Amino acid sequence: MSQRKRERRPQGPPRRRSERSSPRGSDQDPHLSFGPVQVAVLVAGVLMAVAGFWVLSTGSITVAPILLVLGYLLLIPLGLSLSGKRKAPGGGSTPEGP
Repeated sequence: MSQRKRERRPQGPPRRRSERSSPRGSDQDPHLSFGPVQVAVLVAGVLMAVAGFWVLSTGSITVAPILLVLGYLLLIPLGLSLSGKRKAPGGGSTPEGP
């Protein structure tokens, strides 16, 4: 049995995280930044879901599902998908997203 050694190709220096290619493209900021409106909607969604579970524990089977659906399927996704505004270097504001 013959065993062949694999030849290692020389690799360059490791690239920094900012230089790596990302599936989203290089023009987008990889950090999540939430504006005050986004945070308020997310907090409202979480509070509505908590209130829904609390109402469910008291025995209500009509109001609790409505609160849970509004929290989980409306407010939390809305808070995640809203585009906040980021200040541009010139002092104006530009929308974050396409």
